[in-house]
Amino acid sequence: MKIRVLVIDDDEDLLFLAGKFLAKEDDRFELVSANTDQEALQKLEEEEFDAIVCDHYLGPHSMTGLDLLEWVREVNPNIPFIIFTGRSQEIVAIRALNLGADYYLKKGTDEFKDLFGDIAHRIVAEVESRRTEEALSNAYEELERKVEERTEELQKMNEQLVNEISERKKVEDALILQRELGNVLCKTENLTDALDLILKTAVRLEGVDCGGIYLADARTGKFDLSSSKGISAHFLSKFSSDKGPAGFRDPLYLSSNQIQSSEVIEDQYKDLTAVAIVPVHLEDETVAVLSLGSHSHEEIPIRDRHTLEAIVIQIAAYMTRVKAERTINENQLELTNVFNSLKDMFIVANSELKILSANTIALDYLGLTKEKLKEKMIGDIYSIKKDERNSLLNGTLSGIIIHLDSPIKGKDGKSLQADTRVVAGKRNDDDILYFVSRPTSVQ
Repeated sequence: MKIRVLVIDDDEDLLFLAGKFLAKEDDRFELVSANTDQEALQKLEEEEFDAIVCDHYLGPHSMTGLDLLEWVREVNPNIPFIIFTGRSQEIVAIRALNLGADYYLKKGTDEFKDLFGDIAHRIVAEVESRRTEEALSNAYEELERKVEERTEELQKMNEQLVNEISERKKVEDALILQRELGNVLCKTENLTDALDLILKTAVRLEGVDCGGIYLADARTGKFDLSSSKGISAHFLSKFSSDKGPAGFRDPLYLSSNQIQSSEVIEDQYKDLTAVAIVPVHLEDETVAVLSLGSHSHEEIPIRDRHTLEAIVIQIAAYMTRVKAERTINENQLELTNVFNSLKDMFIVANSELKILSANTIALDYLGLTKEKLKEKMIGDIYSIKKDERNSLLNGTLSGIIIHLDSPIKGKDGKSLQADTRVVAGKRNDDDILYFVSRPTSVQ
């Protein structure tokens, strides 16, 4: 690599000798000369140099070498600077070193070869030292830059990992919330209690601090507040322009900006920062609405929106179950009333011939309570032999209606002669037997 050296001296002969001898000392030298201070300043401003060799005296009306040294050190504190001094100018040499000169040489020797050999050696040593320092400094700066970049990358990765872990934890918590809610709803029979539990679960979501569940009234076409935490019965209407059940088809999520800019929402609700209104559909009809609000989050997060929409599915499933159970209970009551209205004895038993239930006529004939009857077997009521029992089970379960001509053990030890028909049926996928008996005489 070339070593560009600016040689400054008002003696043109010395400049010539410097170029001659220094070029012989090291072919890497590329010498540029200046014989005035102004020329030197111009070259220093326009070009780049690896080292400067400057005489102290540059003429009667010129800057001195020390002046040039001081100027150079202000703009380039690291470039090697070697200054020539006279034989008896120790004070100049000391001042030059104090100003930042790297080395000084005394003029006046006749051995130019030795002088310039020494100069060449000093220049090479200083330039290589500075280049090594610069290389190390650049390498260190590059290393610091890469370390800083890598540290920043790791910090971002760590933040991303922390966010992912936090988000995953929130998703897991939401799933646990839904599972716990499902388990509790399975054990809850009252609709009002169930809706209270659902609302308590919903307001446990991050940022949600108030809410209510509204049930649609099929007669009035309006919504009635069934369960509430921190909101009024009029809350839903203020965010929905008094829409009836038919007006709620899709979930509505409002952010803080939407709430503040709305001309419909009243001032008393402007302190809310986020709102969720999620309809509950059953058989393609809106039967309820889950309404929630936040005073701390700018919007309902996507994660929580999914959770809320899953919760309304649980509400719909619960209401479906309640409706089905109500229908079953009504049918069972109607069937029980029919059985109780019969003049015949009606007894239900399982495939092991254990009695499950009976109508009031049977209870009256047998003189038993419902609880006592459930402790009995069919053999305790009908006089059936063991081989007859097997035939009875096989016949009825294969679809045959069996006729029994067997007396019934009535109350007070009295035996009732009865005409009995036995037919098979199903209850909750279990085989059951219906015994229908009409007493003909008392023995």
